[in-house]
Amino acid sequence: MKALSLLQPWASLVIMGLKTVETRNWATAYRGPLLIHAGKSKAGQVVSAVPSINKYIPHFNALPFGQIIGKVFLDDIIRVEEFVISNEAINRLTLENNVFGTYEVGRFAWILTNPEIFEMPVPARGMLSLWDYPYNL
Repeated sequence: MKALSLLQPWASLVIMGLKTVETRNWATAYRGPLLIHAGKSKAGQVVSAVPSINKYIPHFNALPFGQIIGKVFLDDIIRVEEFVISNEAINRLTLENNVFGTYEVGRFAWILTNPEIFEMPVPARGMLSLWDYPYNL
């Protein structure tokens, strides 16, 4: 199954269904189930104190790291400039949305649906780009 590694707290926000658009500077032809892997890096801790994240994730260090924490369905990938939201609306996005993604021209909006949290996260080594997790979950 395809997998995508994300830094925390964004990985958990995706699996919680709060972050439904993942912005990337690259696209893929793949559509379908996508495992979400929470990377080992704690670089995202810098934003964890932002109220728009802290209200959902009050204890950054309690998050799972280096594990597959759930899955979503990758419905579509749309160029940010073709995204349904106009540039004017993007400029008015709340702090929460701006912290959750970067909507600059030239980026891609990955539309994620049907989040599923795994009761038992699965230890795994992540990789850049999309990668194949060789086992069934």
